[in-house]
Amino acid sequence: MMYYLLPLLIFYFGVALCIAYGGTNQVVVLTCALPMIALAVLRGHCGTDTAAYYQAFTDLGQGNGYGGEPLFNAYAQLLWYIDPDPRFVINGISMTTALLLLWSISRSRFGIWFGGLVLVPGMFYELTMNVMRYGLASSIFLIATSTSPQRKPLRYFAYAVIGTSVHFSSVFLFLLFVATTRRGHTLMILLVAIVVLGGSLLMPDYFADKTNLYTGISAPNASSGLLFLLIQIAMLGLMIVFRRQFTIPPTGWMICAMLAASLYGMTQVSYAGIRFQLILVNLMLVMLWRQFSPPTGRMSKNLALWLFVIGLIALAGRIHNMSDEEGRGESPFLPYRVAPALQDIG
Repeated sequence: MMYYLLPLLIFYFGVALCIAYGGTNQVVVLTCALPMIALAVLRGHCGTDTAAYYQAFTDLGQGNGYGGEPLFNAYAQLLWYIDPDPRFVINGISMTTALLLLWSISRSRFGIWFGGLVLVPGMFYELTMNVMRYGLASSIFLIATSTSPQRKPLRYFAYAVIGTSVHFSSVFLFLLFVATTRRGHTLMILLVAIVVLGGSLLMPDYFADKTNLYTGISAPNASSGLLFLLIQIAMLGLMIVFRRQFTIPPTGWMICAMLAASLYGMTQVSYAGIRFQLILVNLMLVMLWRQFSPPTGRMSKNLALWLFVIGLIALAGRIHNMSDEEGRGESPFLPYRVAPALQDIG
């Protein structure tokens, strides 16, 4: 476990330096994140879904890929063209995701609080070493939201198309972000339903495969998804308690609350609910991050402490999940394994 915790402690040191400085410093963020990046990029069969990606990418030379997302597979093909090795492709995607996430954090004035205290400890390893398609799409979503969709709608739409082409389910991020952060956009909820319905009709094979996949994987027990629900409740409470510091309308709170309850119910019958819970946690964090507009122009100590606690809860959940799957499956997070080429050097 120390393989994961030590790089995080180094990153936390960088977060502390930035907070003491009073703002996000790009050099400090990227320098202190190097051990985490190296951990993700130099790994072997490590990270729950890594083995599945490795198996799929062994056939890239024959034009096969992973999933039905065209842009994700096109990027994988590009990496294969550079070096026809599935390990290089997997770790190349991980590096891309890690750099985009950290670049977004380092470029934002308040990125060190929202990204450094919550996103990195709670989701960095998950996004870069496990759910790689969604991880790459979520990093694109972060870039898309750096500018208000209302100010640059065409730019936002272009990123939405790119992100959705990397991971179809990320369409929820792009649509719900607008629906939850702007008044008078209730119709966006209907648009979400229409898009999902239309997509299921246009790609029946893809959605049939997903349905079959998750039908065979049920939630392990009644507590499944409880951690995500706790994090969502904490974020919702933060939105309401510090509502004067966030330009989030009450409609946004209600949408998040209804989704949190519905998705928790889904976790009791299907593992797909947990995957959608991750999307909602990501959405709520970015809502807080991008809609933060404090009257004083500064981050309050109470709000920073709340974010720190949420990040610790998310990190504790991540550690628990890693420990729970230790030694199980073809590529568990524990024990950590470096790439075979590095093992041979050792």
